[in-house]
Amino acid sequence: MSNSPIISVIIPVYNTAKHLEKCLDSIVSQTYKNLEIILVDDGSTDNSAEICRKYSEIDKRVIFVSKENEGVSKTRNKGISLARGDYYHFPDSDDYLELDTYEYLLDLIKKHNCDAVAFEHFVTYPNREIAHSTEKSRYGLFDAVKTQKILMSGMQFCCNKLYSKKLIEGLSFREDIYRGEDTLFAAQALDKADSVWFDPRPLYHYVQSEESACRGLFRPSQFTVLKLYEAYQPLYGEKYPEVMPYFLLFMQEVLISLYYDVWSDKNARQYAKQKKEMYRSICSHYKFIAKSGLLSKKQKIKFYIFKCSPTLFCALHKLIHKL
Repeated sequence: MSNSPIISVIIPVYNTAKHLEKCLDSIVSQTYKNLEIILVDDGSTDNSAEICRKYSEIDKRVIFVSKENEGVSKTRNKGISLARGDYYHFPDSDDYLELDTYEYLLDLIKKHNCDAVAFEHFVTYPNREIAHSTEKSRYGLFDAVKTQKILMSGMQFCCNKLYSKKLIEGLSFREDIYRGEDTLFAAQALDKADSVWFDPRPLYHYVQSEESACRGLFRPSQFTVLKLYEAYQPLYGEKYPEVMPYFLLFMQEVLISLYYDVWSDKNARQYAKQKKEMYRSICSHYKFIAKSGLLSKKQKIKFYIFKCSPTLFCALHKLIHKL
């Protein structure tokens, strides 16, 4: 394996002891062995750090670092600073992989001579699992513009991609944004690629749990998602203006989801100002997106109801999920 590329697997860990061993077992047991597994504990208060330490003691490929609680972006950036691999992957500590993931992805990179591979995922619930898929036209080898369009319209995660080192050099996660910062990182990294392969095979198990920062309860820090408008400006406002409608549609979905999370929170009243700001932002882009031709029939109905009455939309959304 001495001539084989090293894959740096950077895992931020925070209070995920319930799922952590399954995650780590799926990585240390990969059919591809030349791995550098960097576990950065972000001040966990459960026994996550002890689990990480145990794996570092029994597998020399595992590097364990513990620090005070500073958030997932600083934690990932710490991992990047320690990494020395030829390729990078950023799984979450409560998810897990198919056992041949890295072998399969490296074969794709060699076959298609590309700088990164994006792959599909399973949405994994306690008693069932759904394989995510998209249109066949979104799988294949693509250039920068097509890559950004696909990223914004269905492949937004950072964790379902393997990046070559040149895409990561000089790049870091935004530490002042606490929702959508992973998609921003993916967009910036893939912008440096000559070509990207999008593969239809699901390899990543996206576990639905309350412990996850984006799958759990609402946190006030998530209002920083509004900073994404500014953060994407150099990329879509200037470099790829044709991708801007896809980005704004992505933001509509993110903000409506966040609005519902706030509406559902027991302390929702104290966030009235932030709710108004999100509603104004959604409405300000409504006409542009409606005319873009990108909306499905379901999205047209969803956005129209929300624009007319966000309270009605949230009540309907809650009812539908109960049913």
